Amino acid sequence: MLKYPLPALGLGLALFFSFVNHLAAQPLTQAQLIQLALEHNPRIRAAQKTWEAARARIWPARMLPDPELSFEYEALPEAPSLSRFGERSIGVAQTLEFPARPYLRGQIAAQEAQVAELEYEAVRTEVAAEVAQACGRLWAGQRRLGYAEESLRLATEFRDRTLVRVDAGDAARAELLRAVVEAGRAEVGKATAQQQLRQARAVLNTLLNQDLSIPIELSENLNYTPVAFDLQDLQQQALVHRPDLQGFRAHLKGTVGTQRLATYALVPDLNLGMASQKIRGEGDFWKAGLSLRVPLWAWGKQRGEIASARAGVARAQAEELAARNQVLLEVLGAFLKVEITQHQLQLYRDRVLPSAEEAYRYVRRRYDEGGASYLEVIDAGRTLAEVRTAWVEIQLDYHIGITDLTKAIGGNQRDKKKEETR
Repeated sequence: MLKYPLPALGLGLALFFSFVNHLAAQPLTQAQLIQLALEHNPRIRAAQKTWEAARARIWPARMLPDPELSFEYEALPEAPSLSRFGERSIGVAQTLEFPARPYLRGQIAAQEAQVAELEYEAVRTEVAAEVAQACGRLWAGQRRLGYAEESLRLATEFRDRTLVRVDAGDAARAELLRAVVEAGRAEVGKATAQQQLRQARAVLNTLLNQDLSIPIELSENLNYTPVAFDLQDLQQQALVHRPDLQGFRAHLKGTVGTQRLATYALVPDLNLGMASQKIRGEGDFWKAGLSLRVPLWAWGKQRGEIASARAGVARAQAEELAARNQVLLEVLGAFLKVEITQHQLQLYRDRVLPSAEEAYRYVRRRYDEGGASYLEVIDAGRTLAEVRTAWVEIQLDYHIGITDLTKAIGGNQRDKKKEETR
C-alpha cells in the first residue's frame, strides 16, 4: 500500500485550503483569475504534458537502429550439449543508415514537438478567453442582482404606498392587487438573478479547477470603455501570433520532412558485421562482413511511400490555407461584433437608459401627486427593468466581443514571448 508522510500530507492540505481561502477571502481582478486558471486548469496541464512527451521523442528519433548480437553453434553431437560444439561464432552487426535519414527523423520529431507546443499555447489562449468571458458573466450577474434588488425595492415601496392610498380611499383595491403582483414578479426576478450569479461562479470555479461553491467575487467593474481598432492591423497580428495557425505551419514543415525522408529510403542501408569464430581443433578466427539493403522493389513500396508523403504535403498546405482563411474570418466576425455593440452601448448610455430612469421618476412623482394612474407606474417600472437588463446584456456582449477579438488575434502571445526572452 502506498503511504505518504503525515507532514507532507498536512503541508499539501494546508496549501490547498490556503488557496481556497485566498479565493474566498478577497475579491480578485480578471487578470488575477486568468493567472490562477493558467496555473491550475487541467486542460492546460494535459496539453503541457503532451508537449513534454513530444519533446522526449526527439532524441530517440535521431538514433541508429539497435545493433544485433548473435551466437551460433554448429556440429553439435547432442542438442543440449553446447560445450561440445564443432564450430562456434559470436558476432555483432550494426546497420548504418544514410546520415540524412536520422537527421530528418529528428527534424520531423522536432516539428511534431513544436506543433504540440503551439497546441499548448492555443489551449492557454482559449482558457484565458474562457476565464475572461466567465468574469464578464460574473460581473453581469452581480449587476443583474443589483438591478433586481433595486426593482424589488421600488415595487415594494410602490405596493406599500398603494396600500396607504387604498386605506385612505384614494385608490381602488384593484390597484393594490396589481402592485402586489408586481412586487411578486420582482421577487421572482431577484431569485432568478441569484441563480444566474451562482451559475456564473460555478463556471469560473470550474475553469480554476476548484470547488464549485467557492464564493468568488470580482473586484473590478467591467464598464464600457470606447476602443478604436484597425481591422487590417488586427488581421495581420492574427496571422503572425495565432498559435493554432503557427501549428499548421509547423505541421506543414514536418510533412515536407516526411516527404524527404521517404525519398531517402531509396538509398541503400549499409550493414557491418564482425564475428569471432572458433573451430575445434583448428583455433580461433575473425571474420567481417559488409552487406547492402537494396531497394529492389522500390517501384512498389518506396514509390508508394513517396506518393503518400507528397499527398500529405499537399493536404497540409490546403489545411494551412483553410486555417488562415478561418483566422481572418474570425477576426472580421469579432471586429464587427465589437463595432455593433459599441454603437448599441453608446445609444443606451447616452439616450435609452437615462430616458427610462427619468420617465420612471416622472411617472412616480405624478402618481404620488394624483396625476398618473397605477398602470402608468407599472408600465414605467417594467420598462426601466427591461432597459437596465438590456444595458447589462449589451455590456456583457461587448466584453465577450473584446475577449473573442483578443482570442482571434492570438491573445497576449506577443507580450508573453517578449517577457520570456528577457
